[in-house]
Amino acid sequence: VCGGIPIIEVLKGCFVGDLVNEVMGICNGTTNYMLGKMEEGANYNDVLKEAQDLGYAEADPTADVEGHDVRAKIAILAKLAFGTTVPPHSIPCKGITPILPIDFEYAKLLNCTIKLIGTAARLSQYGEHDGPLSVYVSPKLVPNKHLLASISGCGNAVTVDSANLGTTSYTGPGAGRFPTANSIVSDIHRIASATTNNNDSNNNNPFPTPPSSPSPIILDHDYASRFYIRVSFQDELGIIRRIGELAEGCGVSIYSVLQNPMKDRMFADCVVTTEECRVSQVAELCKVIGEEAFSNFGPLFMPLLSE
Repeated sequence: VCGGIPIIEVLKGCFVGDLVNEVMGICNGTTNYMLGKMEEGANYNDVLKEAQDLGYAEADPTADVEGHDVRAKIAILAKLAFGTTVPPHSIPCKGITPILPIDFEYAKLLNCTIKLIGTAARLSQYGEHDGPLSVYVSPKLVPNKHLLASISGCGNAVTVDSANLGTTSYTGPGAGRFPTANSIVSDIHRIASATTNNNDSNNNNPFPTPPSSPSPIILDHDYASRFYIRVSFQDELGIIRRIGELAEGCGVSIYSVLQNPMKDRMFADCVVTTEECRVSQVAELCKVIGEEAFSNFGPLFMPLLSE
């Protein structure tokens, strides 16, 4: 998990007197490398081929680019951090294939970049972090000032928010022969050591029980966030007004509207950012926008990470 970062051992042993609120990170070096190149202007297919030639991506890159690799990893991190088994197939998962160069243009206007991030977090209405556990994988708009925005190349990074320590961060190489081999050798050594040291219960149990939660943790993947929504449309009067009406009907409050000058009125685009709302509300909003006559196809939406 996360290449050369020893995040598993950190979660197993360094939070025994703490309560974890959130684990979030860039867990796939291949897609981080690709997104960085795409932000610089590279074509998706070209940068995928380059990643394969460098040994970052498999011959079949589906697990990487569709987020399945991150989904499996965040399921493991959620188990370690919260003691709750989250079946990977139940985790909402979006990859990087729908992202277009225009998304990086709008991200720049918002002083953000785009990263594929796995998240496991206790939902919180008033900051108490005692709600259901939400686990998901999605590209996110990350403010340039955030640590995760600075992770370049095939790097990985994980941030852990906890009651006692606040936010701690762990970074390192996430793809390639040597980081992967280093982690595998460490795992083999740890397993071998556990078989000869039966008194070390932490080594014998790959998923030690985290500190007790005040109440049983339930799963709820309908997380809350601010969102970025890109709408592709055929230009006509009243589109922004109509999007506002649809947003109101879905209970979504609009924070801002951005639009670059139109080069082709048949394939124009605009971006709406929202106030905090549930992902189910945004998914419904994108569904009804996609059904409008002016819409070229269903909008793309991504969470907006707060600073």
